[in-house]
Amino acid sequence: MGLIEDLMSNNYLITPSAYYLLVDAYKRDFTLAELIKFAKAKGTFVIDSALAKDFLSQKGAPPMESPAESSVVESPTVEEHISPEVPPASETPVETSVPGESSGLIASTTQTAEFVPSSSDASQTFISTGTPTESGEETSEIPVLEGEEGSFSEGESSISTGDAETEEAVESFESETGIEGATSSEAPEEVLPMEGETTVEEAPAENGNGYDNGYVNGEENGNGVKPKIVYGDYGVPIAYVGEEVPEEEKSYSVYADLKLSPRDGFHYRAKEIPDEYEVTFDVKNVKFALPKAKNAAGKEGEVIIKVYSDYFRSRLKKMRRILRENPEIGGVIDIAKLGYVRGEDEVTIIGLVNSKRETAKGYMFEVEDNTGVIKVFINRNNEESKKFFQIMPDAVIAFRGRYSGRGIFFANKIFLPDVPKFKREKPPLEEKVYAVLLSDIHVGSNKFCEKAFMRFLEWLNGDVNNKAEEEFVSRIKYMVIAGDVVDGIGIYPGQYNELAIPDIFDQYEALANLLSNVPDHITMFIGPGNHDAARTAIPQPGFYEEYARPLLKLKNAVIISNPAVIRLHGRDFLIAHGRGIEDVVNFIPNRSHHRPAEAMLDLLKLRHLAPTFGEKVPIAPDSEDTLVIESVPDLFQAGHVHVMQYKMYNGVFLINTGTWQAQTEFQKMVNIVPTPARVPIIDIETARLRAVIRFDQYCEGV
Repeated sequence: MGLIEDLMSNNYLITPSAYYLLVDAYKRDFTLAELIKFAKAKGTFVIDSALAKDFLSQKGAPPMESPAESSVVESPTVEEHISPEVPPASETPVETSVPGESSGLIASTTQTAEFVPSSSDASQTFISTGTPTESGEETSEIPVLEGEEGSFSEGESSISTGDAETEEAVESFESETGIEGATSSEAPEEVLPMEGETTVEEAPAENGNGYDNGYVNGEENGNGVKPKIVYGDYGVPIAYVGEEVPEEEKSYSVYADLKLSPRDGFHYRAKEIPDEYEVTFDVKNVKFALPKAKNAAGKEGEVIIKVYSDYFRSRLKKMRRILRENPEIGGVIDIAKLGYVRGEDEVTIIGLVNSKRETAKGYMFEVEDNTGVIKVFINRNNEESKKFFQIMPDAVIAFRGRYSGRGIFFANKIFLPDVPKFKREKPPLEEKVYAVLLSDIHVGSNKFCEKAFMRFLEWLNGDVNNKAEEEFVSRIKYMVIAGDVVDGIGIYPGQYNELAIPDIFDQYEALANLLSNVPDHITMFIGPGNHDAARTAIPQPGFYEEYARPLLKLKNAVIISNPAVIRLHGRDFLIAHGRGIEDVVNFIPNRSHHRPAEAMLDLLKLRHLAPTFGEKVPIAPDSEDTLVIESVPDLFQAGHVHVMQYKMYNGVFLINTGTWQAQTEFQKMVNIVPTPARVPIIDIETARLRAVIRFDQYCEGV
């Protein structure tokens, strides 16, 4: 490579004028290592023409623009570089002697060995201007003997300019450190004005814009950290990396010392059962088609409208397919074709519910499909009108009835997407296999049930209370965590005052340290929630890797999206964090955060995890609606509201898995009473609840 490429590969820059000065002498009169060392001593990473001239002068090679001056090259004296005013250390040149000069000249001039990096010692270079500092910083010196043109050091190189007393101190220092060297001729005392044994402290050089260049005395940066030099082949320095500043001891624990192992002699039957799982749906695997503007003059707003238009078209298409699987629904027609229908004929329309309202005689909906918009009325005396309260805005519903011809469709039947009343039974498993379902762990909160969670980990490692628990633990093969694994930062007002771990990186590290104690044969499926370092809007493809990297390193962890579908031994588990529950509580009467399974049932009937757009739940503008529940699961798990409740409906087991966080001040304000530290155990064969193990007695504040 050329000079420019070599410098850039080592994070150095060169100006054009400096390049033309140095390019001819590169690899002939000097090496890359020498140039980088010189620039480093100057305290800059930009090699300009002035630095290039100084470097060529030191090497004995004249600058290209002044060939007449190349006949005699004298080494500059100490007075030229270290003046009584003590200029910055980076302006003190480090020079080598010129071959052929007399030893007398050498003795009276600044002298140092050529820098030869050793494979066994990559230490820094120091310039001594007196005795070793009283602060304890060690500065080894190699003075020059008469007749000696250069000395080479395996350790740290330096220039001695002190007097006899200084030299005695140097000799004493060298004898202590094992560095052998001869004393040089005395330099004039007026060169370096010093008081006694005090070392001259030189000011840091500036990089030309008024800021420190980051190095002091060629060895330290502005915060006192010595840079570490990394050498490549042939002794060429390839990187200058500042040593990490030792972190202050944290006032909180990230559970690095928590190390659990299975109890001696405990038999895990689940180890002998082969893994059988598949992530059948994950948002990360969905390929979205990017919207295209109609022309180059299109506005950004038009693209956004196109995205949301595609989103709702996708929802309508999926929902129409679900509704048409219902054998009771027939004669489906587009809204735009209602004008061709005779008044006495009954037909079915399927559309998005834009709005709904109550009237004096019944209930009115505004329904839209791809072809048009129409008003739908149903009389309050009709038994079907009760479904009015189960329908959320933007849900897709089917209406059967007659068209009046005056722009109103009179419905006598309402069909929700719902789930079938009967499901095909699945073949039994050869052995019992269990899964534990968790959510809302909230590591980092000062309300995190730390002792309870540690007791749970001990329980998984065989520290059980009776034979029944031993049987459960021995057959647990899977763990599912449905979001809010950490408490996050800035999620709700005043949260910072309730954080035990106020750093999001440390929160994930603490969680990973805790989960590393889960036995290796248990596969963990971990998804994000609204407190996690992930996209705020749903669906959430996963965690942001730069924050949750410790989780990714867990060898028995599988990161899933929110939502996701996991197939365990042929049974489908729908896993969602459950933010859609907020909109259900807001729109459907008699729904509460204290009964989350009822709200989950409403979402299941509408076959959507967050039907309403633009309310409490933020929805991402994807071109496809991935929140539609396209296939009926065997189990539907959610969290978010911190209350455990479960329910059966048409063969689907619904469960909200509670939390591991005691009641926060914010929850007190919104009247949420959590049920923390409860572990539901699911029999995978039946996808039903087998038992609930409680650890809330170990949770403070409950």
